[in-house]
Amino acid sequence: MLYTFMDNSLARPRNRHIDILRAFAIILVVIGHTGTIPGAEWGYFHFPLMSYHMALFLFISGYLFRDLTWGEYPSFLWRKTKNLALPLIGWNIVYAGIVSILSAHAVVDYLQPIQGIWTYRSLFIEPFVTGHQYILNLATWFVGMLYPALLLFGIMNILLRRWVTDHGLMALYTVIAVAGLALTELRDSNVLWIVPLHASYALFFIHFGKYYRQYIEPRLASLNSWIIISVCAFFQYLTVQIGGWHLYSPSFMLFDGRIVMPLLMAITGVIMWTHIARIVEKYVVPNKLEKAISQSTWDIMTHHIFVKFMIGWVLVHWAIEPELTSSFRSTIWFVPTKFDYWGLIFWEVALPVLWHYVFEYMKKPMVVMYSRLKSSM
Repeated sequence: MLYTFMDNSLARPRNRHIDILRAFAIILVVIGHTGTIPGAEWGYFHFPLMSYHMALFLFISGYLFRDLTWGEYPSFLWRKTKNLALPLIGWNIVYAGIVSILSAHAVVDYLQPIQGIWTYRSLFIEPFVTGHQYILNLATWFVGMLYPALLLFGIMNILLRRWVTDHGLMALYTVIAVAGLALTELRDSNVLWIVPLHASYALFFIHFGKYYRQYIEPRLASLNSWIIISVCAFFQYLTVQIGGWHLYSPSFMLFDGRIVMPLLMAITGVIMWTHIARIVEKYVVPNKLEKAISQSTWDIMTHHIFVKFMIGWVLVHWAIEPELTSSFRSTIWFVPTKFDYWGLIFWEVALPVLWHYVFEYMKKPMVVMYSRLKSSM
């Protein structure tokens, strides 16, 4: 079965460890967009998941990356376009329609004005820049960053690895990332500045994933995963104690003026969750749940905020929480207080997973028909 979200291989047996890590990563994204876990405020402010949850996906991309040749690059380019860029644009158009209906009926106050929804920029440019043009699918900003970063990384992989060692490339990408973080403080009002800054951040973690698989993972294999997790967690806790809590935002490359600490926080977070995934792999038998979530990463990322929006709409308009109408109308981050937090997380994950399997079921007859038509020509 093919990886359809991160991998550049043609076909390879699934890596359960990466499946588990991908499932954890997308659940962390959903939690980050749903608000602080009730009763876990202390953990949120001492182990900020926002500092590494998107770096996890970049790391996974690099971990699964395999060196390319110029002859392989066109195929690589097409796979990334087919699996990332085209679905991103397609769903962006769908959400343009959804937002048009909601804006026409003034359901909430924060969506794109109706006259700005169907512009060329909103439909085809913004998904690869800020990605927040329609709000309800704002989490797909990451795909708009990942797609060009992978294409650039593939070119740099072909050009540079003949003359520069993997250690040298790790140093190079570190310099690029630090320079990008430094330049975030010098940005101007033109939002296009975010494209190269996204690339500087993404290239580092993509290469770090590749570098980790080749050089770091074999050296850590002899160490106890619990020790590694404890060391990484202690580093994160100590960093927050010394430097204070900061809301790092890779989407707009806002890091509170920090240059090195965002990288260190993300690296330790990535290693920590990688070894949590290793422990799960070791002690939990393979199950359909981890596979379903991992295979539905794209769908969860695209639709979980819309699911939360719809649940809020139902609760408010069915008079379950009418007193919260103003809050619901004013922000996408509205969380209904009378709806169980983990129940909300469940539906934000479960409904996109269900859609994924419904879509795959519906797609099979079309694939078979296309194959027969192609073979008959």
